[in-house]
Amino acid sequence: MTTRLWIAVTLISSCVVIAAGGQEIADVSAKYKALNCPPPTLGTTWAILERDGANRQVDPYLSSLGQGESGTGTISSPVFRLDTDIVRFTIRGHDGTDGKRGENLIVLVDARKGTDLRKTTAPANDALRERSWDVADLKDREVRIEVRDGIAEGAFAWLGIGSIDAGPALRVDFRNGLPDGWNRTSRAADVRNEFVAGAVPFQRNTSVTGLIPAKGEVEFPCGFVAERVFLLGCTVPTGTPLICYGAVEFHYRSGSVDSFPLIYGFTLDGQGKLLSPSKAMYLGRSSDPFQYVLALAPEKEVIEMIRLVASPTRGPIPQITAITCETRDSHERLLPLPKEQPSPEDTAWITSHTITTKLPDRHAIEQELRQAHKLAATELGSQIKFRVRHLDKAFRSEGVAVADVSGDGKKGVFYFEQLPK
Repeated sequence: MTTRLWIAVTLISSCVVIAAGGQEIADVSAKYKALNCPPPTLGTTWAILERDGANRQVDPYLSSLGQGESGTGTISSPVFRLDTDIVRFTIRGHDGTDGKRGENLIVLVDARKGTDLRKTTAPANDALRERSWDVADLKDREVRIEVRDGIAEGAFAWLGIGSIDAGPALRVDFRNGLPDGWNRTSRAADVRNEFVAGAVPFQRNTSVTGLIPAKGEVEFPCGFVAERVFLLGCTVPTGTPLICYGAVEFHYRSGSVDSFPLIYGFTLDGQGKLLSPSKAMYLGRSSDPFQYVLALAPEKEVIEMIRLVASPTRGPIPQITAITCETRDSHERLLPLPKEQPSPEDTAWITSHTITTKLPDRHAIEQELRQAHKLAATELGSQIKFRVRHLDKAFRSEGVAVADVSGDGKKGVFYFEQLPK
């Protein structure tokens, strides 16, 4: 399938802009521009992941969730000669809502004729299940193993393989990564763009559920200065107040990085139609009742990259569906958007709810969240974070300490070293 190109062409004579996906914009916004966020590219359906379909952390395995559940495609092993009576493997995932589609499966294929010799469908379970084939009658046959995902739907449409033991000729444990010789074929995600109007306009791709893939992180090159960056979506399927499920990072040309946490009850909400009423919530409504707006203020310097990342231990991946930048800069990665029509209330909300690295007071937000959700201090883990600083690359001693040795009120780092006799 050929992926449609993202294009932006200005027709000066008619004052109409053709945006990505061929949509016409009669009146273009002067300050808001969409960040070009291409969909997953060809070949990413199959990946070694550490998350199952419910986004729970598991041991690494071969998964068809590389493009989300809607991704499809086949991955195949190198050709080998069968020299065993039993082929054993572990498999997880789903074969449609009823588990009887026969489209998500692992198959033993005759390498010469291309015919299917043995097949097993996904077990309708997120956990790995042990399965086997009796292949005594196929000894010395040249074969390959294919894992096929043929269901392009958003639920019960994925599968994964943990390990395969086909005798000395083919033993694979995907916890060790994808072996050489495994060939991946898959379709690219479609590009179906639509505008989301409102006080802040957005352009999103409706063929994907979110910008953060199953692997948990994605990077978007920039190269411009922005006064504000707005994110659309900002939801998780389920969440616990005060838990951080990821972050939005701004990587600047100077080398510095700002990180804004995605915390449930503050910068993330559930996927309900009504936004949570807590005063600690810093999300606004969009014209889509199920997606919300988050306003962030980067530093006034060139942003080289925006990175979206999910927390590797917390569970569900935050759903961010589009990014709009408030900027006067022109750049090839910025696409035109329709002119916004904010009300005085909208303008006031943007001004009062734009998050910076210093505002709002995170301690006050935490206290408000605890009060709103009746949480005791002992019910949640600490949100304290530590930054590692390497003071010296050389190994000095096993004994290192921090103390005020001189009595001047300033703590210093010192170490113990045994001198040679």
